[in-house]
Amino acid sequence: MDKIELDVKMTFKDMYRFNLYHAYHTSQGILSIMLAVMLVLISVLSWGDVNVTYNVLYLLAAVVILFYVPLNLRSKVKRQLNQSEVYQKPIHYSFDENGITTSFADQSVTMPWKQLYKIVSTKHLVLLYGGRIRANVIPRDQLGDDYTTLFELAKAQVDSYRFKMKR
Repeated sequence: MDKIELDVKMTFKDMYRFNLYHAYHTSQGILSIMLAVMLVLISVLSWGDVNVTYNVLYLLAAVVILFYVPLNLRSKVKRQLNQSEVYQKPIHYSFDENGITTSFADQSVTMPWKQLYKIVSTKHLVLLYGGRIRANVIPRDQLGDDYTTLFELAKAQVDSYRFKMKR
């Protein structure tokens, strides 16, 4: 019987990575990147054919589109970390064949594996989605050597179309 227990303390870097991942893995994030690339291409391809002011405006718009989201997310994450009590103290996670138990302060909730919307791993994070938007974030560096155990446990419990973890 595999069981993993760990305490997770969210850092600015981890929360920022999650927000960037979430922002750029939606249709809106993909469209914003495509729009910025199109604006750069229009500016480059029309250079000399139109007034230089338009080319500069196209490039400026591309820069604003590319940098607005990351800069806006930085301030949002700082505000979240400072204002929310949940991020001030560690959250305790327990994984076993019955599900995922999350404990904070004197509250504890167990979610069966079948209710998990999806589980995703990135280079730095493991994301446990309880719904399309809401996710519990576990930094891989805090998970340490238990990542392989979690991978095997989740693979056995979660349907393949909801299992998006990489070895």
